[in-house]
Amino acid sequence: MYRALRACIHLALRLYCGRITVELQPHSPPAGPVLLASNHPNSFLDALIIATHLPWRLCFMARGDAFRKPWAARLLGALYMIPVYRMSEGRAELRRTERSLATAFHLLEGGRSVLMFPEGISRTTMELQPLGKGAARIALRAWRVGLHVPVLPVRLHYSSFHRPFPKVHVRMGTAILPADVPITDDAAFLNNFNALLKERLMDADATPVERQDRQGLVRTVLAAPSLGALVLHAPWYYGIRALAARWPKDPLFFDSVLFAWLLLTYPLWLLVLTGMGLLLGLGAWSALVWLLAPLCVLALKAAHATRW
Repeated sequence: MYRALRACIHLALRLYCGRITVELQPHSPPAGPVLLASNHPNSFLDALIIATHLPWRLCFMARGDAFRKPWAARLLGALYMIPVYRMSEGRAELRRTERSLATAFHLLEGGRSVLMFPEGISRTTMELQPLGKGAARIALRAWRVGLHVPVLPVRLHYSSFHRPFPKVHVRMGTAILPADVPITDDAAFLNNFNALLKERLMDADATPVERQDRQGLVRTVLAAPSLGALVLHAPWYYGIRALAARWPKDPLFFDSVLFAWLLLTYPLWLLVLTGMGLLLGLGAWSALVWLLAPLCVLALKAAHATRW
């Protein structure tokens, strides 16, 4: 299930985002489990981009309120997501978070890699937010028992929020190893670890260098398929976008909700287009829309990249 969803979401992100570039470390850590610690500017979209574009099969630390409904908890659990709760949600929920952090440790111990967002709360900004101590506590527990799991800082950069075809840059920072943060007492370790993690996340911050395209030629070549993409997709896309703008009320989740609804409804829209082709007498040729429509979106995306 994980592999199938990963492949499907990877393809969908190719259509949704303008360009996703990944910059790994010059010297990647040895094979084995890792703890990824990323900034968190764009809600659930951050986890999807990291999970589908980095080479590890990941378990995720996700906000606990998404697990409230039993069916959601089962689905998210099947996708290897682990709930994390905040102080504002009550001390009882924090006790559950202790169990979640223990689960993350046992996953690392069993050879699985874990992704978490030390900022805790996602905010639509490229500025790094104050770091919580979840990643530090997991690293302390692992390193104390001799599980030398590297902590890899990951910095996400979005060219824009709430606009079509955002460009996304994923950059890996320098790994934090046990020798970098000696274990003295717990409080000192947590503070020193967070200070180093913040420093390496800051060092990993870089606006990607844009490629210089032959803009005039590209726009000319892509004009016809781009127009086709607009004609074929405008009613569906702008209808879904209008709905996503109304729910949820917090604009932070707009891109995540829009992406999810587009992903779920796109096959239905292609069925609608196929039916329209049959009504127009195109017969079996109507099935070509399943190939031509996504290709036209790719052309529109490429043409858009020459404008911004």
